[in-house]
Amino acid sequence: MAAQATAEQRNWFTAAGLISIAATVAAMLVFVLSQPLGPGMLGDLEIYKGAIAYGLSGQPLYDWVYLHPTVHGLGFTYPPFAALLLSWLVPLDLGAAKVIWTVLTFVIAIACINLLVRSGLANARPGEPPRAVQIAWTAGLAIPFMFTYPFLHNLIVGQVSLFVIALALFDHQLPRKWQGVLVGLAAAIKLTPLVFVPYFLITRQWRQAAVATGTFAGASLLAFAVLPQASIVYWTEKLWQTGRVGRTESTVSKSLLSFLTRLMGDATATKVAWLVLAAAVTVVAFWWARRSYQAGDLLGATLMVGTLSVAVSPISWPHHQLWLILVGCWWALQPGRLPKVLAAILLVIFVIYPAFEDYPSVSGLLAVGVELPTLAVLLVLGFGPRSAARSQ
Repeated sequence: MAAQATAEQRNWFTAAGLISIAATVAAMLVFVLSQPLGPGMLGDLEIYKGAIAYGLSGQPLYDWVYLHPTVHGLGFTYPPFAALLLSWLVPLDLGAAKVIWTVLTFVIAIACINLLVRSGLANARPGEPPRAVQIAWTAGLAIPFMFTYPFLHNLIVGQVSLFVIALALFDHQLPRKWQGVLVGLAAAIKLTPLVFVPYFLITRQWRQAAVATGTFAGASLLAFAVLPQASIVYWTEKLWQTGRVGRTESTVSKSLLSFLTRLMGDATATKVAWLVLAAAVTVVAFWWARRSYQAGDLLGATLMVGTLSVAVSPISWPHHQLWLILVGCWWALQPGRLPKVLAAILLVIFVIYPAFEDYPSVSGLLAVGVELPTLAVLLVLGFGPRSAARSQ
């Protein structure tokens, strides 16, 4: 009679099976992505590479325009430090750059999920969780994660958003004297991570606030030294031209301001309502973040502040909502039924929802569907990280 498999062996069998499924999904996505589906695939990466090459050649960085048959006027919209940091793309062949970028996207996604798994399992039970269990959870969560539209959008257009999110997510993993550096770098690439500075202040992490601010300033000054003209143009002119980022009323944008604009029109009353709503969600998000920090749940606090950046940004594209998908993974790791139900609801919204097109008009079920991802941010901030809720 064959000997029964041990618990450890069963864990490894499960891990191996889930890894196989996750690898198959990743390979399938890469295969589909590599097909000649028309212009625009990894288009944002082409913008980074083209605009930075243009800027480093002595031309105006922000004047470069992406040549596309259907979308017009797209150019580089990030601070000059982002151009400096991504300048390694310039000497690469475009095909090689796309391969490297895509591989890095998958690697960073797995790293972020694994960080959540290691911390979530450690909080749920005493001691270090078995390696096989960690791998199984990481692969298991990676499968629905890869099917969510925020990840697919990030992957398809070749966005930098996931990398910026990872910097903020891993910041507290640094030695204490270096904490804040990654947040500062993230903010120098995209401004939205600056929302972590008031979080540091509210939780009395004075050193982290100073380091983040100093890193942001230092990175921006470095960019000024290398790209002085681009820096002057960005900070005095381009930063304030919000139309360069996109249209507020676009159904692709999932910010609260976009939701209110589609609901009420582009009027002064809409902006006032948005400011009131933004202030309310800011208070809620920082309340959850402070509570989580005091409970020792640094990841939960980080996820709440990241979610806030999605909620209050004037325009939030689907790839910005990767913060919400990470919250869904975090909820799935929490003990109890409610967090897992919430995780399922959140992930289902972003897996089955097909309506991320820029529709000229919407009505009926489509009108409801278009706003589901926008309202998901209120679901996240309403229930919080759950781990902090249990500890109080």
